[in-house]
Amino acid sequence: MLSSTNPVHDALSGRQIDRSGLKPMLHLMPNGQPLYYFNDPHVEMLKIDLLFEGGTIVQDKKFQAMAAVNMLGMGTSRRSEQEVADFMDFRGIVFSRSCDEVSASFSVVTLSRYLGELLPLLREMVEQPSYAQSDFVPFIAKRKQNLLTKYRQTSFVAGKAFYESLYGPDHPYGCYAAPADMDLLGPADLHSYHDAWLRPSQAVLVVAGRVDDGVLRAFDGVFGQEPYRPATKVVVPAARPQACGMRRVAVEGAVQNSLRIGLRLPFGWCDRDYATFMVLSTILGGYFGSRLMTTIREEKGYTYGIYSMTRMRRDSLSFGIISDVAAERADDAVADIVAEMRRLCDEPVGDEELTLVRNCMVGDFMRSVDGVFERSERFCQMLTCGIDERFTDNYFDAIEPDNPSCATPQRMQAMAQRLFDPEQMVLVSAGA
Repeated sequence: MLSSTNPVHDALSGRQIDRSGLKPMLHLMPNGQPLYYFNDPHVEMLKIDLLFEGGTIVQDKKFQAMAAVNMLGMGTSRRSEQEVADFMDFRGIVFSRSCDEVSASFSVVTLSRYLGELLPLLREMVEQPSYAQSDFVPFIAKRKQNLLTKYRQTSFVAGKAFYESLYGPDHPYGCYAAPADMDLLGPADLHSYHDAWLRPSQAVLVVAGRVDDGVLRAFDGVFGQEPYRPATKVVVPAARPQACGMRRVAVEGAVQNSLRIGLRLPFGWCDRDYATFMVLSTILGGYFGSRLMTTIREEKGYTYGIYSMTRMRRDSLSFGIISDVAAERADDAVADIVAEMRRLCDEPVGDEELTLVRNCMVGDFMRSVDGVFERSERFCQMLTCGIDERFTDNYFDAIEPDNPSCATPQRMQAMAQRLFDPEQMVLVSAGA
């Protein structure tokens, strides 16, 4: 992955931001398996991420991937879940798992001095999960209850309806598991998914912290001996045209409505248009002083919070406005949101507001990479989404005032006129 080393000037203070530290070092283990690392000799801890291709897009049954990933660490072929927990708790080691549509990850944070005894167990947890029936049954029961609870929450119902309308209910980005789907799963389904997608020899490793030669040798000995077999890159299918217009979803007992308004964006992550749109989205609802916060929260008092965001997934970008409002004010809030979008179509953004937003965006970026663990997390997200540092270059080009590609008021007005048409957007109101 390439990273620009050109400094970018903060428009407010004139200081320079050096982006050279965003690029990880690459170590190839003896088997050719890649290990990316961010070294900070002053940090006494290590964060280890194992990244896998896969995700829900390749599962045979709904919830299969999520269950297989989230039960890693709940016992192995040699140790019970309690034994694993005791080992971790005694040393203050924390681990987590996650699964999305196209990838999965297993992450561990540990003090550096425990690495030698942790790595063999880490490999065992990922390579030999027990998926025991005695663990599986309560795990599924708990997750089923959690999902039943979510289906009574307006925010979850609105998000589900929004992405179903954006992509279609059969597309991986619009498909949701129902509680009844969990009744169709068994431990054999989890083993099947694990054997195909979650083997240690398929992982890309990312390590952050004090990464010296001894750390690299430890990984070589534990993870670098078995032949490296990278999984086939997951391909996301094309989505159907989005189902535009208002969609109202009733939620029993709701006293508020959750709103979602947005669209699939017609460009890719490496397009300069996307960087321009990110500035436009920030002006509309991307920070506390945004236009939506000023109008919907401060002036009208319809909500405690409202924001707009762009969501980057592999091979897809989307834009959404998100808020929870009093049920009796839902239609008024939608009308005011539409009015703010139309104002961006009709009037160019003023220089003072644009300067403020540019510096907010620089500050947000600085906070997101302020530390070796944050840089590692950012790199993992980019790796699984399939993007590189061209995205960062475009981002800074768009917010640097003197750059020929910067997001000018005229460019953003033209972008708003192109995309902020309510009739071509998905609008969801879930609640009363």
